[in-house]
Amino acid sequence: MSESEVNGPGWHALATVGVVLFGLAAVISYDVTLMAPAQAVGVGPTAAMRMVAVLLIVLGLAHVVAALRVRASLHGKETSELDEVLTNRAALGWVLGGLIGMILILQFGGGFIVGSTWLFAATARAFGQPIWIKSPAIGFVLAALVYAFFTKALSLSLPAGPLERLLLS
Repeated sequence: MSESEVNGPGWHALATVGVVLFGLAAVISYDVTLMAPAQAVGVGPTAAMRMVAVLLIVLGLAHVVAALRVRASLHGKETSELDEVLTNRAALGWVLGGLIGMILILQFGGGFIVGSTWLFAATARAFGQPIWIKSPAIGFVLAALVYAFFTKALSLSLPAGPLERLLLS
């Protein structure tokens, strides 16, 4: 069995994700039919939703094709070889910890930049990068740029904490 087959997801997981993506695309497509038509000529409010539905269908197809390829590569293997296909539980724990940490930081008023920096650093750790200065620094810069873009350029509000008030007041 090759190294990529051992570290990658099994075909059941890929097929399940593909089916879930198709389901999400169907729900979004149905919701688009319930939205009001555009008031003027041009792009209406449904254009972005249709684009998201199409992208979900493309991603669903890619997952189903990947599942079929993995299943074909495992065809004829013994069950002991199939048991070697493992999920990297530590990486999954870091990503989930990053998401939960971001939710808690936002809930307790830490703000978007701090929460997103934590999420970036935890996800980078899941991919094997140690949490020192580099990962949080990159996460901080990206989070600050995203925050500034959404609040200043798009006039949308993201959760503000003390750091956001200090930097962009």
